[in-house]
Amino acid sequence: MPNWLKHLSRYLVKSWERLLFGLVGAACLVLTFYYLISGNMAAGSALFAMSFFSFFYSNLARFKRFKGLGFEAELWEDKQKEAADLIDRLKGIVAAYTREIVMGNVMRGRWGGNASWEDRWALFDELTGKHTELGQDIDFSQLKRDVDSAFIFDICLPLSQSLSRVVDEGKRQAREKLRNKYGSPITDSDGYNADLQVLNGIGGSLDNLFERAKTENIAREILDAARNAQQKLADAFAVQVAFEPEAAERLEAMAEIVKQRPISVTPELTAWANQKK
Repeated sequence: MPNWLKHLSRYLVKSWERLLFGLVGAACLVLTFYYLISGNMAAGSALFAMSFFSFFYSNLARFKRFKGLGFEAELWEDKQKEAADLIDRLKGIVAAYTREIVMGNVMRGRWGGNASWEDRWALFDELTGKHTELGQDIDFSQLKRDVDSAFIFDICLPLSQSLSRVVDEGKRQAREKLRNKYGSPITDSDGYNADLQVLNGIGGSLDNLFERAKTENIAREILDAARNAQQKLADAFAVQVAFEPEAAERLEAMAEIVKQRPISVTPELTAWANQKK
């Protein structure tokens, strides 16, 4: 059976009473005008009353309240639409307040204080879960991504600092080698400046990690930048630096996790995020 025929059949089964009373009302209205034109006022008036009540009964299911021939009525369908519009507006307000509460909790005391990621995720789960229990279909995916970004940043920042300290120590050793190589005063300024330029071009850290965490895989970028600096120090200055194995391993693991966003929060990741140093 074609889809249009199925829809028509369902509509007829559901609305046959409305259609019947509507047709009767239309027929009575036509006869009303006929009798009025013919001068038969009594028959016209009676048919008009029949037409009115037929139209009224055809829409009776749409009325939430009907007071009498006074005449006070309230369309149930219209009230339902108003309620649906109000609910949609309230969803926007609820989503905004939920975001402010959750993100305020995430940002509060991030550079000090005793706020833990267990508490932050518990608040996120509680608020979003309550809305689901109440049957509110609200999309919190963007909020989840924003919280994920702060979570990733808190995990990666101390790891980045650990690798940066190693690279900075390597660069210090390279400067010491340059002083020994060129002496004081410097006799080969051109060679010294060329080597110094190479050294200054070695960077082991990234700027603005918090903002970058929103759109980029900062774990991979931190690790790649540190390894690149490690290789340049070895090639250009014969300085060997070794990163803390745990820091490098965590960054490698986080790089794979970030690729699969949104993040599945685990006790291990939460413990990592709580470690500030």
